[in-house]
Amino acid sequence: MVNIFSRFERFLGIDRLRTKSEFMRARAVYIMGFAFIVTQVINQVTMFYSYGGYTFDHAVSLIACVLVAATILLLRRTKRFQIYAVIFSVLIIAATMSSALNQNTGINSSLIPFLILGTVVNGFICGWRATSVYGTISLVCIWFLWWVSTQYTYTPIFDVDKFTDRNFQRAVQASLATILITMVSAFFSKSMHETFGELEAGISYAQESDRAKTDFLATISHELCTPMNGIIGMNDALEETDLDEEQREYAAIIRNSGQNLQTIISNVLLFSQLEAGRIVLDDSAFDLRETVKSIAKPFTERAAAKGLILKTQIAPSVPSSLIGDQIRIVQIISALLDNAIKFTDTGAIELSVSGSSNTQGHAALLMTVTDTGIGIALEDRDRIFEHFTQQDGSIKRRYGGTGLGLTLARELTRLMGGDLHLQSELNAGSSFTARLNFIVPGYSFKKSSNND
Repeated sequence: MVNIFSRFERFLGIDRLRTKSEFMRARAVYIMGFAFIVTQVINQVTMFYSYGGYTFDHAVSLIACVLVAATILLLRRTKRFQIYAVIFSVLIIAATMSSALNQNTGINSSLIPFLILGTVVNGFICGWRATSVYGTISLVCIWFLWWVSTQYTYTPIFDVDKFTDRNFQRAVQASLATILITMVSAFFSKSMHETFGELEAGISYAQESDRAKTDFLATISHELCTPMNGIIGMNDALEETDLDEEQREYAAIIRNSGQNLQTIISNVLLFSQLEAGRIVLDDSAFDLRETVKSIAKPFTERAAAKGLILKTQIAPSVPSSLIGDQIRIVQIISALLDNAIKFTDTGAIELSVSGSSNTQGHAALLMTVTDTGIGIALEDRDRIFEHFTQQDGSIKRRYGGTGLGLTLARELTRLMGGDLHLQSELNAGSSFTARLNFIVPGYSFKKSSNND
């Protein structure tokens, strides 16, 4: 049922509306229209059995249904909701008047709720002004019907003298009910639409603030990279000079601290680019084995400093030459290795790549980083990929970091059309697997050459 409504809304073009209030109004138009049509179908059946055949009321009901259906379809063309408020108002008043005047029944109490319904419809679709205008028109119609009833000399349904005596009181009661419901509907519709306006303004402001924050992060991160590269570069040059043991130790501390800060800056910059949608994939040919080797080298040194063993393994079936975004592959694997080393105190870490290419020249690969670290509890597995999130505060205080690594790895993997999966057991280690697809360069040419 939900799927049917979704398709119908796409057909009407409702799904392209910019704000929730517009979306709500458009839904109100067709839902109220459908409700009217359903009630009139039931009314048609009951009138047929009550009257013993088709009457003028059947024709009015059928015409109204056709007009309402046409009104719903009009949503495909325009979303000016004043039009629909006017159409529904005219239909309600016209149907009420025609039913009342046809048999000289004057103010028929059973028809008054339909006039009152119009105030609610106008308030929901258009606002308090439309409700007020409709309520005023309804009052005019009520007293017009009363005036008509005073001119009756004959009615096939009622005793004219008794009917005329009571009709004034009916007009007063109908007027009071209409005034009351108009005031209530105007108040609530005004409050509702103002609330929607405030919410949408708040959402728009929040989005603008978020974009400004993202732009600021991107700018400041980029600006920090330049002096940071200078510090690290000059420190590397310093380490190549004649230093005593104490000075060399200080230089090593500067180098490690600088590299850590550079990693944080790079992560923040990458995060801001992802948030702003500024990441553009650059597919080109690269050597996977050489790439993995270059990634693993600095992490091997970091692992050894903690007394860990870092192993890399690439299955023979994995093509060496691939077409894809090499930079993003480096960032994904680096984030996973950084996370593994950070949360592993003893044991080993393994980076493995498996998979193969198919006959169409596509390679489906699994890049898995497995560690023997602290693991992740079942209840934390869903939130571990959230921005700036680690398992709990104590872990963050102990291990440090921004909590962006896994978020960046998953977002980049998804950007490349794959996904990142987690298998973990608390205090028994974790395994992160990035599933990615690549193209094998020159495959079609090689295949055609083999056929020659």
